[in-house]
Amino acid sequence: MSQNFHALIPEIKSRIKEECVRETPQDNETLIGLPYPYVISGKGKQEALYYWDTYFINLGLLRMRMIDYARHNVENLIFLLRKFGYVPASNAREMLTHSQPPFLPWMVRDIYRATGEKEWLRRMLPDVVHEFKFWTSKPHTTPTGLYRYHPAKEGAADPATLAMAESGWIDSPRFTDPRSFNAVDLNALLSRNARMIYDLQVEAEGHGDELLLQKSAAMKKMMDFCWNETEGFYFDNNFEEKKLSSVKSLAGFMPLFVEMVDEKRAQHIQSHLKAFTAPGGFTLTDQPYDKTISIWNAPLIQAPYVYTTLKGLCDYDFMEDAADIGTNWLTMVQENYAATGELWAWYNAADRSVRHPDGVDNSPMLSLTAGVYAEVVDCLGLD
Repeated sequence: MSQNFHALIPEIKSRIKEECVRETPQDNETLIGLPYPYVISGKGKQEALYYWDTYFINLGLLRMRMIDYARHNVENLIFLLRKFGYVPASNAREMLTHSQPPFLPWMVRDIYRATGEKEWLRRMLPDVVHEFKFWTSKPHTTPTGLYRYHPAKEGAADPATLAMAESGWIDSPRFTDPRSFNAVDLNALLSRNARMIYDLQVEAEGHGDELLLQKSAAMKKMMDFCWNETEGFYFDNNFEEKKLSSVKSLAGFMPLFVEMVDEKRAQHIQSHLKAFTAPGGFTLTDQPYDKTISIWNAPLIQAPYVYTTLKGLCDYDFMEDAADIGTNWLTMVQENYAATGELWAWYNAADRSVRHPDGVDNSPMLSLTAGVYAEVVDCLGLD
């Protein structure tokens, strides 16, 4: 069975090289120019580099030993950070108003692990620190001490829409206006990012900023604002109304991915898996809620939260659950690839198809879904 899962990867690697590598050395009407070639998410998006997509793309590139492509992706994001003061969602001009979930430290760490180039790490670290300060300063600050999604500047769309775009969960039932919420996934990431940056500083320089460790520990405690003790699960916290969201989503598993909870709390979180499981693995939310045309709602599943959730389960040794869910997702991806010749932006986990129950169009997303596919095969020990 493992050979069957692995057999698709060489074909995917070849197709990424042929179909998804782009060069935009100069600014044009739609894109900001970038110094290096980059890998696009897939044919279903613009010919642009996307911030958080790149983390998941790079997982696959590194797994497939396409290290230079992955490094160039990161260096292009650093270029944009230096140009704008933050990493915009994309080098597409229409997406410069906001960022996306802060995976930059993870990408820098992964490149360093793949290459061992300490001097490269030293060059990147000041930028990684700068980005962390961006996310932990206004307009992302809130009265709880946790943080929120909020656009960096005004754009054509209203601020609530831009904040939703920054979260990645566009038109999702999680929140109508993310600016009023301490999002579980954002704050879990930032808590881990502080500790990760400290560890990278120690690796590069032999010492780190102790304030980062203090920040990480403080955020870990403050994450109790998002914890529902009765439910035993994490929810987005509406700090303006001083209540937790009622929407249960895979974002609630992000504290497992960043390894910030003890075993008892991890078991509580794991017990909620049954609310999400489906024939194609699991769904983004435990039910469809009222956002019927959303692509961030049950019965759909998207690759980024396949990886973060499965990796979190593996890290806490819930291997049987991870293997069952992961295998169901992998076989669904395989079956649809055989039928359509594409990897897709999202999948219907209820009927194992690439069809939306309300007819919303799907998009080919080769590099992004391939990155998660290759990493899940490795995470589950199937290669």
